[in-house]
Order: sequence, then structure tokens, then C-alpha cells
Amino acid sequence: METRASYIAVGMFVVALLAGLVVAVLWFTGRQVAQSTARYETYFASVGSGLSAGSPVRVNGVQLGRVVEVALDPDNPTRVRVTMDISSTAPIRSDSVATLEIQSLAGTTAIEISAGTKSAPPIEILPDQNYPVIWSRQSNLGQIVDAVPNLVFKLTELLDRLQDLVNDKNRQAFGDTLDNLSQLTAVASAHREDLARLLEDSASDARDLHQVIANLNDTTKKLNQIADQTNTALHNMNAAVEENRAPLKNFTQNGLQQFQQLAVDMRSLVAELSRTVNALDRDPSRLIYGDRREGYRPQ
Repeated sequence: METRASYIAVGMFVVALLAGLVVAVLWFTGRQVAQSTARYETYFASVGSGLSAGSPVRVNGVQLGRVVEVALDPDNPTRVRVTMDISSTAPIRSDSVATLEIQSLAGTTAIEISAGTKSAPPIEILPDQNYPVIWSRQSNLGQIVDAVPNLVFKLTELLDRLQDLVNDKNRQAFGDTLDNLSQLTAVASAHREDLARLLEDSASDARDLHQVIANLNDTTKKLNQIADQTNTALHNMNAAVEENRAPLKNFTQNGLQQFQQLAVDMRSLVAELSRTVNALDRDPSRLIYGDRREGYRPQ
């Protein structure tokens, strides 16, 4: 009995020791994990069904964390809040940006974060925030995925229009058009000689029109030459006026007065001549004997 009791005591001691070691290992591991990660948050308008707790978080393509929680933002239910645990050594700065990236055709999603620059400061925690918030934007693939419904709608609309285009009425109209073209071709074939003459006449008229245009060009050139000569003549007249401006001014100021005096003298001379002629007409002998009415002049 004593031997059995000692075995039991030794067994219990070993079990207690193993349990203590397990607890110590778990406590130490948990402490190390808590000390080696930092918690961040980011927000998206929509994350789809591929993102959930445990989804990977990559920084420049390297997995450095995982998603802890995906939930609606209680302050703004129109967006989704994603909580992440990321390695504390990850180069996350205020200029880092988070995007959603689809990993496979199955739709699984990961969060891709761009590494921040060394000159950028760390992300500050605002008073109304529990953790640092990383800015987010929609990825290029996400934009393509969002554009797919619109593309499908436009393709459907295009197919509907194509169906309307090939309906019975349009097919009948297209057939009638082909019949009309066939009839037109037959008429043209029957009058091909007339059409040939018409084309020859049109070519002749085109040559005549070309000659008329050439003549008009020659006439335009001559008119341009006349205009140039007229401009030259006007320029010469302006130069002549400028050269004779001083003499003309002197003539208008002095010459006109002399001319007016000369005109007065000429009128006096003409009047005197008129009186002389009248006197001779009345008494011609006066030219030889002088004025007989002259009185006695003492010697």
C-alpha cells in the first residue's frame, strides 16, 4: 500500500508540474504575441463576403497580420469597420493606405497595406478613436468588380437594341432596299452608254470650268497689279503734297494777296481802256489832234 501511495503521489506531482509548465508556456507565448503586434482599424464602404476574422493582412505583399473583427461602424452604418492585429515592426505610417485585394477566384479577400515613408509620422490616435486608423481606398480590382454590373446592364441593353434592329419590319425594309439597289443597277446597266456620255460631258464641263477659274485668277492678278499701281500713285501724290506744302502755304498767304491786287489793277486798266476806246469811237480825230476842247495855255 505504501508503495502504491508513493506512486500516486509521484504521478500527481508530475501532472502538476506538467500543468504548470503548460500554463507558463501559454502565458509567456501570449505575452510575446501581445507585445509583438499592434492593433489598427480601417473603414471600407463594402467588403463583400470574402473578408472575415482571420483573413490575412499584408504590407507591401508580405503577410504581417490578420483580421480580428469585421463589423458595421456604429457611428456610420453605411461603412464597415475592420479591426486588425499587425506586427509592431511593420512600416505603417500616416501615409499608408489600405485596400481590399481578392486572392482567388473563390472570392477570398485580404487587406493590402502600402508601406509608409520614413519621413511620414506615425498614425495618431484621435480622441474619438480606440486604435490608430489607416486610410483606405478602393482597389483597382474592386473598381472593376463594381463596374461589372453596369457593364452587364449596358450589354443587355445593346442586345435588346440589336434584337429591335433585326425585327421583321426592319428585315423587310432591308430586303426592299436590296431590291431597289438591284433595280437601280439594272437601269444603270441598260443606260451605260448614256452614262458614259454624261461622264464625258461632265469632264468637258469640268475642263471649261477649270479654264474659267484660271481666267478669273489672271483677272484677279491684274486687278491686284492695278491696285498696287494705284497705291503707288497715291503715295507719290502724298509725297508731292508734302514736298510742296511750304510753297503752297506761302502762295496762299502772300501770293493770293498780290494776285488780288493785280486783279484790282487789271480791272482799273480795263476800265481806262474802255473809256479811251469809247472816246475814240466818238471822236477819232482826237487821236491825231488831241482834245480840241483844251483851253488856252499861256506861252
